[in-house]
Amino acid sequence: MATATQTPRSSPHGGRLRVGISRKRHPRKSQTSTLQILRTPGYQRSQFIRRALGFVLVIAAVLVALSGLRENPEVVVFARDVDAGRALTAEDVATVRVPEEIIPAGGALGTPEDVIGRVLAAPAVGGEIITELRLVGDELTSFLVPGGHMVPLKLAEPDLVSLLNHGDTVNVVTSQESAEEPGFAQALTIAEGARVIATSADISAGGKGGQGSSSGSPATVLIALPAEQAQVVASASISQPLTVVITGDRAQLPETPQD
Repeated sequence: MATATQTPRSSPHGGRLRVGISRKRHPRKSQTSTLQILRTPGYQRSQFIRRALGFVLVIAAVLVALSGLRENPEVVVFARDVDAGRALTAEDVATVRVPEEIIPAGGALGTPEDVIGRVLAAPAVGGEIITELRLVGDELTSFLVPGGHMVPLKLAEPDLVSLLNHGDTVNVVTSQESAEEPGFAQALTIAEGARVIATSADISAGGKGGQGSSSGSPATVLIALPAEQAQVVASASISQPLTVVITGDRAQLPETPQD
């Protein structure tokens, strides 16, 4: 079989022509640089600037948030509403970070261990910052009797609250119509030897760290009594005006030296 061969063709100038396949080169697409976008007014530049500003603002917001978390102190707050006289448990408290300017002047407690097991001196609401003034101190806890109760007592004489001190011994008194003289009231002592644990004036002085006023009434006093007497006082407070008479050492005149 004859094989066809391709011989080089001669050039008119005596040289040989090279037979080959020519390749057509396509020009590369120019990639627009960031610098070109910024230099050229138009939609692309506006869109690029908006995206860049948005990115910067997001980063700035994250940095500000992280900075706030580092700077704000951690305090203990009530996780829910708690009644007066209750020993606090882990479920009653939580920790949050708050701006330093809303922390009460007396200072807040920093860890749950500082408050768990402590007795609450007056009713509290969830979210309230816990301070020492909201809790019964060790010296007042010593006044409590085994099996005793604490009773929040709304006094018929509001001005009397400011005269009471922690640890005062008081009798709880009410009034009833005299059987001998109809139309006239006579005093009736319904509990003796109660100890003053806290007053609403003390709680208000402690503040709530900018979260509102005290939850107690301006004429409320928290007293400790044996369980039976505490129930009598609590029942009487629902329907009768009550007051207290200060007894104990503070009610006694100091002895004067005799010549």
